[in-house]
Amino acid sequence: MKKRLLWLAFGCYCLLMLWLLYGQRLGKAGAAGFNLQPFGTLRRYIWVLQNSQSQAQLRHAVVNLVGNVVMFVPLGLLLPALWQGLRRFWIFLLWLTAIILAVELLQLLSGLGSCDVDDLLLNVCGGSLGFFCRKITK
Repeated sequence: MKKRLLWLAFGCYCLLMLWLLYGQRLGKAGAAGFNLQPFGTLRRYIWVLQNSQSQAQLRHAVVNLVGNVVMFVPLGLLLPALWQGLRRFWIFLLWLTAIILAVELLQLLSGLGSCDVDDLLLNVCGGSLGFFCRKITK
């Protein structure tokens, strides 16, 4: 029963992520953003947090920074719970990075988002946070 609930949660999470990452952008495809400069986007968002007076800019920076971490915490909780081979951190980290890299490349190729190395870094931090929260609470 517990395994079925985990699979149900994983399926719901995957559907939600597909909608968040791609579905809500359907019909809005255009030139995808592309950033391979590590910490470039992060620096811009941190600058906005420290210097901007615009509530819209501040909200955008917080949503992007926090959202890119929080969105992948469930992956860190669910993957090791469902696949025993992913309970060792380094193996989990390799799979997590591969999954997120695939997401970023699909965003670039589809034009439904932006391929950003900083998103990759934040997403991996979120997934890793979920992994360690599972370890601590287990």
